[in-house]
Amino acid sequence: MDKKVFLISGGSSGIGLAVASSLLNQGHHVISLSRSSEKVARAAREFPGIAERLDFMQGDVSIAEDAQKIAESIHEKYGVLHGLVNNAGVLSKGSLETTEQTVWEKTLAVNLTGPFILTKALLPLLKSAGGASVVNISSVAGLKPGTSLSYSVSKAGLDMFTRFLAGDLGPYGIRVNSVNPGLVRTHIHLDNSITESRQAYEDMLAKARVRYPLQRIGMPEDIASMVVFLLSEESSWITGSIMTVDGGVMVENDLIPPKEL
Repeated sequence: MDKKVFLISGGSSGIGLAVASSLLNQGHHVISLSRSSEKVARAAREFPGIAERLDFMQGDVSIAEDAQKIAESIHEKYGVLHGLVNNAGVLSKGSLETTEQTVWEKTLAVNLTGPFILTKALLPLLKSAGGASVVNISSVAGLKPGTSLSYSVSKAGLDMFTRFLAGDLGPYGIRVNSVNPGLVRTHIHLDNSITESRQAYEDMLAKARVRYPLQRIGMPEDIASMVVFLLSEESSWITGSIMTVDGGVMVENDLIPPKEL
């Protein structure tokens, strides 16, 4: 790719930071949008070589005023946006009986309304690129119900948002695709208090691993490689696709005889 400008929401940790690192290594301008100054500081501590090269902006994707300010800042500094990765998200847990309305509303506000608000605010900049790419970070939980009602619904909605926008924005030369990861080792479970301790998180990963045909949990870089491909001109005829990057968990079948390894 020629040197371009990309924005990644939730770009200060996990999958977003891995995408940012890959794009930086290709020589691009990368804007990392985060609502948490603490996560930005953590990224600076854990990945100083990456963090010092990122253009950090702060804002909440679920607030239209924040999104508009971000759009204005990008317009003033770069004048164009070649790619957007809607990666910011929150993780929740609970069934219909245990999910509080406040949790439902927050999950959909960040995971589904956020991409709508941010993409809408940035659309003029994406149109000016003369061929841009939007990648939404969804989840296999949007394709097959997971352990959280609100999270699963938010990601299923995000996949339909992807499909609709692919048809809606295609005439502008803007491609829109989803990447749907399986379980990936990031900070998200601990940041959202899904597990109460690091040890509980490691135990959860160990139990989950056996459900994956490839016998391992994903790493942020596994997802980043697909995202970078979808941002690139190599995927110029791909739009409206829902790409599972999941170690095979969506084809898990306990009727297949186990292998003796």
